[in-house]
Order: sequence, then structure tokens, then C-alpha cells
Amino acid sequence: MSGAAAREGASTGAPGAAPERPRLDPGRGPGDGPKRGPWRGILITIVGGLLTAGIAAAIVSPGLLGGRPGAASDAEPILSQLTPAEIAAALPTLDPATSKAAVDDAKSCKAPLGWVTVVQRPGGRGGGMVRIRSGVYLSPPIQVTNTPQRIAVPYPSPYPAGRGVLSLVGDADEVWMYLRPGWFLPTLKGSASINVHWTVGNPCG
Repeated sequence: MSGAAAREGASTGAPGAAPERPRLDPGRGPGDGPKRGPWRGILITIVGGLLTAGIAAAIVSPGLLGGRPGAASDAEPILSQLTPAEIAAALPTLDPATSKAAVDDAKSCKAPLGWVTVVQRPGGRGGGMVRIRSGVYLSPPIQVTNTPQRIAVPYPSPYPAGRGVLSLVGDADEVWMYLRPGWFLPTLKGSASINVHWTVGNPCG
């Protein structure tokens, strides 16, 4: 075979021709793929942390995702009632000087007591001191902490009415007051109120 034919066979890939060597880019070895920059790992870490924090907050504070900002015009949440068996444990959270009639009515099945939970937002740096106003009743001062506190209150209007107004009074930040759903106040300076309702039934049923 002449030298020209051999060169032609090598360039066209004809049988018997020596295969061409793959061309490699300068500075890249065989099998090297696209390089991943450091920002990809950082972004994955940040997104994972945010998702984990959100899930943890929802677990620590059930109802967090269904909370409503504090305003009397919001849809009315439900004020739940204490069962007769829970009354004794709730007495320390009540003002003994002004709650006697309501406690007597609850024990005699005339009208139940309601209850709410007060807690600082998970991870918050707020806190403060609040009181709960329910009708003419005003609770003792409550120190807002990261530990949920279940507070008993008389219903804010005559029980058969089925609805009324609750107020938080005081100076505090990042406060949840759990009804159904929860009520979140980023900042409380003075008083904030919300309409509530309940299903009228047998107080001892």
C-alpha cells in the first residue's frame, strides 16, 4: 500500500487503519466531569436546615401553621372547655378572688370553664408578662416562656350565647395564645382582642 493510501485509510477509519487517539482538553484527565462549585453544597445545606427547622417548629407547636394574626376581625376560633375532671388541676391558674362563682357553676354543671394555652414562639427571644381578660374576669399575671402554660378562664359571655371576646393585656413579644386555631401576636403593647365561639352543650356531658 502506498504512503498516500495509508494516510487516506487512517483519516477515513477504513479497516486496518490505526485508530485515532482521543483528544483531551488541556488540564483535564480522562473521566473528569464538570466540576461542582462550593455554592452547590452550601445551598443544599441551607435548604435542608430550613426544612428541618420548619418541621421541628410544627412538631413543637401543633397548630402553628394554622395560626392567625391578632385582630378582632379574624375568623372566630374555638374556645375549648375543661372537663369536670380537669377543674381541680386548673384552679391554680385562676384568680381565686374573682373566679369563685364560675368555678361553682362548673362544678355544679351549670356552665363549664374554658381554657387556652399561652407560650412564646418557638425559638423566639421575646417573652414578657400578660393577663387574659374574659368578659369581666381578668386572670393573674402570666410570665410568657418557652414552656406552654394551660390557663383556665370563665367564658367571656353567658355560656348559652355561644360566642364572646377574649383579650390579651400586657407587654410581650412573640406570643401564641392557643385556641383552635392558634392566635399569634408579634408584639403586644397594651391590649389586643379576638372574637371566639363555642358549641353549647351539656357542661358535664
